Amino acid sequence: MASEGQEPTQAAEATAAAGQAAPPKAVAPVGARAPAGRDEVYFSGIAKHSTSLSRYLIWIVVCIVGGVLGWLLMKVEALAELPLWLLSLGGLPMLLVTYLRHITTKYKVTGRRIEVERGILSKRVDSLELWRVLDVRYEQSLADRIFANGKITLFGTDQTDPMLSLHGLPAHRELFESLRDAVQTARMTSRPMELVGGAEAVEMMSGGQLGGEIDGQ
Repeated sequence: MASEGQEPTQAAEATAAAGQAAPPKAVAPVGARAPAGRDEVYFSGIAKHSTSLSRYLIWIVVCIVGGVLGWLLMKVEALAELPLWLLSLGGLPMLLVTYLRHITTKYKVTGRRIEVERGILSKRVDSLELWRVLDVRYEQSLADRIFANGKITLFGTDQTDPMLSLHGLPAHRELFESLRDAVQTARMTSRPMELVGGAEAVEMMSGGQLGGEIDGQ
């Protein structure tokens, strides 16, 4: 009789132990995406050279026109001995400057901010925090579709430079979707308070102090 009474008790204990060993797991809905990582690096590097193709072509045409002009002038007997072939190099310095500007413009896109580094000799870094972004736009022109490029434009609350464009970055469509999700996450988690200047700030500060004194009394 004692053994019969112990069997249900042992079965209940075994069931409870199994329940504790394997707790239920939450399953994400179908199609749901994990929130963007705060420090995840989406891209780091330079844009495609095809975005600077028009500027390259301008200075290549200048070189061609200079070469043709020098060749025609050398047909003149009085100018035949002059090194007029040097005119074909007229656009070469600016072609080199355009190339250097392109390769020294570097982008770093993370789940927290976007940094753009510019400068051939001196350096300047512009940074945009994603919580300051109000909208993200993606577009492709006909030339972009031909060369498989895309343009991502971010509109922010910065008074001096409210718009930032990312043109010709690799995997631009996936980058746009990652930035869109990261912006939403940053704005929901950071919840910053924009500061106002001048008399409004003084009024808000004085009002806040007065309210604190009244509450304290």
